[in-house]
Amino acid sequence: MTQISESTILATFDDLVSKGSIIYGPYETVNGDVDGYPMAFRICPSLTKKPHAVGAKLDPSFDKSEKWGPGSDMYLTDQRLRVAVLNGTHDLALNLFAIDRPQFVLLTLDSYRRQHEPLDVDDFKAALEMVNELKDIYAIFNCSEAAGCSRVHKHMQGLRGPPTAFDSFTKGSSKIPFKSFAHHFTSGFSSVPASDILGVYQQFLEKTRKLLGKNEQEVCPHNVVLWRDWMIVVPRRQAAVEKASANAAGMLGSVWVPERSGVDVWLRLGCKSVLEQLGAPATKE
Repeated sequence: MTQISESTILATFDDLVSKGSIIYGPYETVNGDVDGYPMAFRICPSLTKKPHAVGAKLDPSFDKSEKWGPGSDMYLTDQRLRVAVLNGTHDLALNLFAIDRPQFVLLTLDSYRRQHEPLDVDDFKAALEMVNELKDIYAIFNCSEAAGCSRVHKHMQGLRGPPTAFDSFTKGSSKIPFKSFAHHFTSGFSSVPASDILGVYQQFLEKTRKLLGKNEQEVCPHNVVLWRDWMIVVPRRQAAVEKASANAAGMLGSVWVPERSGVDVWLRLGCKSVLEQLGAPATKE
């Protein structure tokens, strides 16, 4: 990865926001707790322009924008969104709909790859480049619409860390309200081969299939988080309960909503109940 300074990235991000090529704006954070499992709801009015389901149309202002390849449903509103090519297989780019300053998206150069496909070794190689080169960024993957994705071009995202509830996983907390699998790579993301991460991931994916009753030919909804030398995999049963939805970051306590009513839905339904239904209720091994 070509070295790009954080100041350069931020300057580009701010300029693209000012020109409307990136959607980002002020937000409010409401902190909560689910029986010892921390939650943070970020109310981002700018997200009203974001499509929240596969196939949903973008804001009309993007209709004439170039797409990110012939098979892509991602939009390239400005060539400066491209930051670098990683591993020769992925574009690292600034995310069009940002909740962080900045937020990244890591897209396959093969724009016909799809979001319901499991991660492969090239995905992990590119993700490792991203988290190792960019300061305080964690990677997430939402495998299929049931796991919270809204675009089908295969991609991961890079967000400002830490995930709100990350410590619950590293400490083996009994307060996590859904089933998950976690592994610490003791050699660190700076040294571990992508093939080693893939091997652990495939073991977790097989456990997820069994838990969800999926065979290898079926789509297996799940989330992946990579942060501070840990990989966390969360089996998913659905994307939303009523209008309470979550992607990988949301399952780790960082929920994004466009307006306060989104928080109210979570509170009305009960955060623990929502998380259990989005994932699978936690069970003792």
